[in-house]
Amino acid sequence: MSLLLADANVLIDLGVVGGLRLLPLLGRCEVLSTVLVECQHASQPTLVAEITAAGILTVDVERSLVEAADAHPAPLLSLQDRQCLIYARDQGRVLLTGDQQLRLEAGGSGVPCHGTIWLVEQAVASGAFSLPELCRWLERWPLRQRRLPPRDLTRLRTLIGCPLR
Repeated sequence: MSLLLADANVLIDLGVVGGLRLLPLLGRCEVLSTVLVECQHASQPTLVAEITAAGILTVDVERSLVEAADAHPAPLLSLQDRQCLIYARDQGRVLLTGDQQLRLEAGGSGVPCHGTIWLVEQAVASGAFSLPELCRWLERWPLRQRRLPPRDLTRLRTLIGCPLR
């Protein structure tokens, strides 16, 4: 079973479509307390409660992690992203994020990393979601200004059997 660490954008993406229950199916999933704070937003007022209800575990961020992230030389990453990177590296977690810059840093640091496209592929493979539900995910994300590559969305629609648009 994998040990996963979710970044805010993955939690937001899955929360929008009601897909948070996917993460615990893939392994023990954690979120840093500082990242959970990023999920508190008026556009998704129940997201934090949904994250907890899905069984995603909150890891309290200790001062040593904040200090390490503050000193980490990655100026294009937010403090929370640097915390995710360091925690995933040091604790042997697979990092789940849709943030391209964080994915590049993770790859350069040897941290295994996957994004939203991979999560949809895992949702298909799990069989825990109906194909029409997954098609709705792919329809809804672009409407919410989620930046998923159009080519990958088309490939996923074909894989799932969604009507092409």
